[in-house]
Amino acid sequence: MILNTTYLDQEKERTIDELVGSKLSFWKSITIGRGSHRMIIDEYSYDFIKFLKPTSNLLYGNIEIREKGIFIRIAIKNYESISWLIPYYKLSIFKSKHFSIHSDGSFLKFRRDSNYTMNLKFINNLLDLKAQYSRNLSFN
Repeated sequence: MILNTTYLDQEKERTIDELVGSKLSFWKSITIGRGSHRMIIDEYSYDFIKFLKPTSNLLYGNIEIREKGIFIRIAIKNYESISWLIPYYKLSIFKSKHFSIHSDGSFLKFRRDSNYTMNLKFINNLLDLKAQYSRNLSFN
């Protein structure tokens, strides 16, 4: 689900909490890491076009870990932001020429540069959390 999160009201916060869970506790965020540093977005799927007007400026996004999924915030012009909410069970991550995140036919492709390298520990933690969530889901 893609939301305009420039201004969050109670309804949007409730939607976010229902889909990807609440924010991590203070202690868990210290051990795991709550969010990534910003990364440059090179490509995005058709679903993002109505939110991201083509410009010559770079698009930046960062990933926040939640209890039941991830929250990708994308900064667009004039201090506006949109967020892509992805539950763990719909999340697919690929590493090729780009670092890409896919869900429900949509995708974001991040540039693999120094920003990506800086986020490698965070990305590995994210993969571990997704695997842990999938294991727990299959045993219930």
